[in-house]
Amino acid sequence: MIKKILIYFNHKLWRTLFLVGAGVLFAVTLSSLINIESVNLLKQKVALPLQIIYAELIGFISPGPRYILYPILIKLQEFGINIGVIIALISGHVLIEPSTVFVEAGFFGYRFPIKRFVVSLIVTFLAGMLSSVLGNYIW
Repeated sequence: MIKKILIYFNHKLWRTLFLVGAGVLFAVTLSSLINIESVNLLKQKVALPLQIIYAELIGFISPGPRYILYPILIKLQEFGINIGVIIALISGHVLIEPSTVFVEAGFFGYRFPIKRFVVSLIVTFLAGMLSSVLGNYIW
C-alpha cells in the first residue's frame, strides 16, 4: 500500500515539476524578448490610464498561475514601467478569471460573471491608478 502511494506521489511530483518548469521557462523566454526601446515607446505613446487598462486585460487573458508572470514583471519594472501597471497586471490576472465564468454562470446565472467581470475591471483599474499615485510617495 505504501509503495503504491509513493509511486503515485512520485508520478505527480515529476508531472508538477515539469509543468511548473515549462511555465517558468515560457515566462523567462517571453521576458527576454522585451526590450527597453519598446517599453520606452509604450511609455511615450500610451497614456498611463490606458497602460493600466491594457495591463489588466493582458492579466485577464494570461494563461497559467500567477508565478509565471513574475519574470515578465521583473523585466518591466527594471525598464521603468509604472508600479500601477504592474499592480493592474497582477490584479487582472487574479480577479478576472476566465476559467470560472462557466462555473459561476451554472451556479448563479449568466449575469453574475458579467457583473463580476465589470466590477473586477473597475477595482483593478482603481488599484492601478491608486498605486501609480502612491508609488511616487511610497515606492
